[in-house]
Amino acid sequence: MVGTPPMRRGSKMSEPEPAPAPRSEDDPGPGAPGEAQPAEAPREEPAPEHRERPGDAPAAPAAADEAPAAQRPAEQPAPPQQRPPVKQGVLVPAPHAHPHMQQHGHYQQQQAYYPPPRQPQMILPNPRWHRPQLSASQGAVLLAFAIALFGAWSAFPGDGVGIGLALTGIAMVVVPLVTSGEDVLPRLPGVVLVAALWSVAAVRDAGWVVALCALAAFALTPLALAPQRKISGTIVAVGLGWLEGIAESFKWAKRGRPAKDERNPGTMRMLWTAGVTACLLLVFGGLFAAADSTFADLVGRLLPDLNPAEVVLRLILAAILLPVVLTWIYAAAARPVWDSAGEREPRTVSRFELAVPLGALNLLFAAFIAVQLRVYFGGEDYVMETAGLTFADYARRGFWQLSVVAVLSLAVIAIAAWLAPKRARGDRWTVRVLLGLLALMSLAVIASATFRMFTYTQTYGLTRLRIWILTVEFWLAVLFVLVLVGCWKLRAAWLPRAVLASGALALLGLAAANPDALIARYNIDHEHDLDLDYLGELSADAAPELMALPPEDRSCLLHSGDYAPVDHPVERDLMAWNWGHQRAADLAADVEEPGDECYLGFDAYSTDDWDDDWDDDAYAGTDRPGEGGESAEVWTPSGDLSGFWHWDTCAMYDLAGVTEFFGTSAGGDRGVVADDPAQYAEELDPALGLGDKVLHCGYYGPGTRYLMVETYEWRTPDDAVAGAAAMMAADEAEGLYEVVDIAQIDAEATAGYVATLENEMYQYTEVVDRLVVVVSLSDSATDVSARPVSDDLTSQSYLLYSELS
Repeated sequence: MVGTPPMRRGSKMSEPEPAPAPRSEDDPGPGAPGEAQPAEAPREEPAPEHRERPGDAPAAPAAADEAPAAQRPAEQPAPPQQRPPVKQGVLVPAPHAHPHMQQHGHYQQQQAYYPPPRQPQMILPNPRWHRPQLSASQGAVLLAFAIALFGAWSAFPGDGVGIGLALTGIAMVVVPLVTSGEDVLPRLPGVVLVAALWSVAAVRDAGWVVALCALAAFALTPLALAPQRKISGTIVAVGLGWLEGIAESFKWAKRGRPAKDERNPGTMRMLWTAGVTACLLLVFGGLFAAADSTFADLVGRLLPDLNPAEVVLRLILAAILLPVVLTWIYAAAARPVWDSAGEREPRTVSRFELAVPLGALNLLFAAFIAVQLRVYFGGEDYVMETAGLTFADYARRGFWQLSVVAVLSLAVIAIAAWLAPKRARGDRWTVRVLLGLLALMSLAVIASATFRMFTYTQTYGLTRLRIWILTVEFWLAVLFVLVLVGCWKLRAAWLPRAVLASGALALLGLAAANPDALIARYNIDHEHDLDLDYLGELSADAAPELMALPPEDRSCLLHSGDYAPVDHPVERDLMAWNWGHQRAADLAADVEEPGDECYLGFDAYSTDDWDDDWDDDAYAGTDRPGEGGESAEVWTPSGDLSGFWHWDTCAMYDLAGVTEFFGTSAGGDRGVVADDPAQYAEELDPALGLGDKVLHCGYYGPGTRYLMVETYEWRTPDDAVAGAAAMMAADEAEGLYEVVDIAQIDAEATAGYVATLENEMYQYTEVVDRLVVVVSLSDSATDVSARPVSDDLTSQSYLLYSELS
């Protein structure tokens, strides 16, 4: 019987060795090939303190009476020390498990070929939003659904915006604050400010004012519900940073869902119940309505007139609003923080590196302000001598540059304050003086820009753009005052919130000033050409100021708006109601209807207007074309309109040149006004002096742009020339257009003229054989760039006439 040498056992007992590496076949020792293996009798699992580790020396041989058990290896459990170790996720057999399993090199190659499996990465929840201790109440979730559905159907009704948008916006900011239940008072001022911005939709009818206030309220709502302390967090909150919390908000809502039992059925069971209820009401209600007309009338008044396409769009809008409302409710409860985590010491520059560029910039500002003082004290005479411009033109040319200077000054002050050294007392005073002087002189630049705009307004009147510019200039002045305070304190943690609050207050001030009414009042009171067309484009907010106009102009303007009782007898949707529109409708109802002399904008060449324009002064001592000296007989149309003289011809024009000229498609809806067909042919009474036939091809383009191509046919080419001359004389007598004979533009043209109204209308008239073609381009360029387009359409008219007639 071969045993373990005593000295080897002694060394093992006295000096433990680490677990040996797998042995080769030539390695002597226990378990090597050719040696008898020690055997152990079957025994229970040893206690932990008696368990041997793999690699330890094998136990001493058992007694002779246990030898037969060693001959039954199938019944002998594997000893604990021989369990296969786990290395890097791959099972490797024990080196001494069995002689036939000595394939350690093979397993090493397998382990090198197959990389160990990657451990799955755990996706941690967003720490800014993850609040597992919070769960939504059923009331909060139901309110979110109610606000989304109400907003989808009420915020944007078909007649415009009004009280529906205001109520939706106020609910979107008040409900989250109330349901949060904590820290309500510190957040109350911001919520009140945002709610005031939303409420503008219920007061003003001017769409541009309502849009500005609504966009500002939407951006400020998350910040009002979860205020931030630093500028980084404020920027993220305003810049749609709350979108990352949508997933956590739905998890929060799901945690608040009650468990299903007899009292609280599941969601699918509730939907099934609602569906069955709706089906029963529809079936039996329909039968009752069919059986009794009185009941049918009652049901018809109670049920809204639903359009399937509109219902789908409203549901899509509700699906968009629901995550927004739910996230804002959760944000008010979770109070996410977007501020940077640690206080990082900003990189600073030396006092010299700061003082040199800021000092030079301050000197440049001072030189410019000195020149401006000389200009303002010198007045218009000084400007005419030095610049050769009127004072209004001089003011307009420099306004935008000065506005850019003011904005860039804010950026320079912000960067310099961030880089400025503040440890020593001398450094702090250097920063205060340099940045304070720059802020003060920037205020002087803003004052100069504002004075320029005011001077330009005194000459050319007040418009929406000019009021908006003056509002922005006022806000910039407030910002520089806040910057001055921050420069003195050298701490500006409060500045981001103050900047946003001042912007919101500036918008509220603009809405309170009623800008459309201010425009109407200023332009009516001041001495310059009154543009009735522009006053007619103002919203219903301007209606009270229009009462100061003469009676004929007042009635014309009040009855041309969308609040006129004659043209719009159907009342507005309740959710589209606003105070400005209601007040204008009440005023228009008390004003008499306008007469036939009411004229606003360009009328699409109706024959009645043409007849009015052909006054007798234009034909003094001559007969109108087509008229004789004797009284004309009663004219009746022949009904012979075919070939070229059909509205189908309008579809044959190539409008590629006009599309390029307009910048967008010129072939929109038919008609000069949407849904007003202006493509037709008609026979003309010779007494009108417009020829025998005319084809109108009107194309409604983008915005207020449109194209009108009119082709008049005369009996002879001489009559056509005389007719074009009469048209030219009528336009000159009217005095509205600047008229130029076509001979001064194109020496090869037979006859014609060009009539322009600056930046509004370009009318090209040319005689081609027996045709007089009139091409009118509205709200487009009125310079020479419009002539090639008009000339191309004239040529197309003659070619189509030659082919089809």
